[in-house]
Amino acid sequence: MRLLVHFHVYYHDQVDYFIEKMSNINGCEWDLYVTMNGLVRETVDKLTALKPDAHFIEMENVGYDVWPFIKVIKSVNLDDYDLVLKLHTKSTSFLKAHGLRLDGFRWRDELVDSLLRNRRQFSRVLDIFNSESEVGIVCSSMLWMDTSEWTAEDSRLLDKELGRIGMTVTDRHFCVGTIFIARAQIFRAFRSDLINETVFPSVMESHSKGTMAHVYERILSLAANACGYGQKGLASRVLISAYLSLNRCLSPMLRNIFSINREGTEGVKVLRVLGFKFRLT
Repeated sequence: MRLLVHFHVYYHDQVDYFIEKMSNINGCEWDLYVTMNGLVRETVDKLTALKPDAHFIEMENVGYDVWPFIKVIKSVNLDDYDLVLKLHTKSTSFLKAHGLRLDGFRWRDELVDSLLRNRRQFSRVLDIFNSESEVGIVCSSMLWMDTSEWTAEDSRLLDKELGRIGMTVTDRHFCVGTIFIARAQIFRAFRSDLINETVFPSVMESHSKGTMAHVYERILSLAANACGYGQKGLASRVLISAYLSLNRCLSPMLRNIFSINREGTEGVKVLRVLGFKFRLT
């Protein structure tokens, strides 16, 4: 197998961490494409030491890590690759997923370690693609979530953009944090002229508002479903995997006792108490 690795660098103090993780790539030939807002000599030297033939692309910080990824996809011949691994530095913002609060770098580390914790874990990822032809994307099972769990504004923008680019999906789960590995062919649609830099505003909105970067964060994962593929989730550790299995069994029962969630394409807030549903305005 031949692998394309895209690494977007915004926080340069995290480069050493990612170099350690990328050193676990084995069992395949791979190329490294690095995007960043301004070529920092120290970062270039470190990554060149890891991969002497690495490609560096200097670009504006538009669309967070999403537009840089799409730009790389547009710049290469996807026929040269079987798989694409997407990596990027992340802030220490927190996220609540499946009842767990991921503070600091726990969100980033769960995403990365599910794929690159060690050489054995990465070999396991390759084995999935070699043996399970129906799988199109692999990422952290902890961070594979439904779009309905997020803001209604994001959902409305997503519906509009899927219609504009002509992408049809039957499942709306995506990798929260966009660190994943997927079959290269699912990204062919992103080479379309309909998807270009002007889609993403040069000044980014707050994460609390719907943005095109967040929309395409979802679409990058949804592309696997649009191409007829499924997803495979991996956990960084056995304990996480056991927790998720237990949570899947208990959470439906607990949601009926008491929960507040968004439901439907409009993301309407719904309160459930002892099995009864109440729509919240």
